Amino acid sequence: GTATGGAAGGSTAAPSGAATGGAAAGGAGTAGAAGGGAAGGAVPAAASSVKVGQSATVDFADKTSKVATKLEITVTGVEVGSVQDFTAAKISIVGLEGRTPVYVSYTIKNVGDASLSFTAPDSKFVVFDTAGKKGLNVMTAATPLPKCTGAKFQGVTKGAETKGCTIISIPGNTPAAVGYTDLADPLKLQASWTK
Repeated sequence: GTATGGAAGGSTAAPSGAATGGAAAGGAGTAGAAGGGAAGGAVPAAASSVKVGQSATVDFADKTSKVATKLEITVTGVEVGSVQDFTAAKISIVGLEGRTPVYVSYTIKNVGDASLSFTAPDSKFVVFDTAGKKGLNVMTAATPLPKCTGAKFQGVTKGAETKGCTIISIPGNTPAAVGYTDLADPLKLQASWTK
C-alpha cells in the first residue's frame, strides 16, 4: 500500500530539487557537472524513490555478525540542525566547521527472518545537498545529541521495529534527498526519500 504513489512522487522531486538548487547562487549549474548529468540535482537514482513519511524495503547485511535480512525503512523527518545544538550539549564540533548538520529521523522494521545483533543499519543512510554533494556521518556515540539519538538494534527480531535519528553533515545548507546505500556499491542507492 505505501509503495504506490512513489513513482509519481519521484517524478515531481527532480524539478523542485532543481528549483532549490537554483536559489543557492548558481548551485544548479555546478550540480549538473558534479553529478555527471544526473537529473535535477545530481542525487543518484535509487531502486525505490519515495516521499518522506513513506516506507521502502531494502536489503541489509552485516558482515561482522554474518546477518542478512530485509528492512522496511521509513524516513519520518529531515531537520536542519546547527552547530549550536552540539556546543549546547557540550559535544565536540571538530569536523563540523562550515558544514550543516542534518537530523534524519527514521523507523526501521525488520521484515526478514534474521534477528539483528550488534548491527548498525542506520550507518547506511546518506544525505545529499541541493548541489548533489554527499554528506558525512557524524558520530556522537560518546555523548548522544538530545535532539537526535540513534536507535538500539540489538535483538530486533522479525516484525519488530525501532525508531531513532542519525546525524549527517552536508557541505551545503539545504538537504535535497536522503538515501540508503547499496550493499555492494556505496555509490548506488537502494532507496531515496525526498520531501
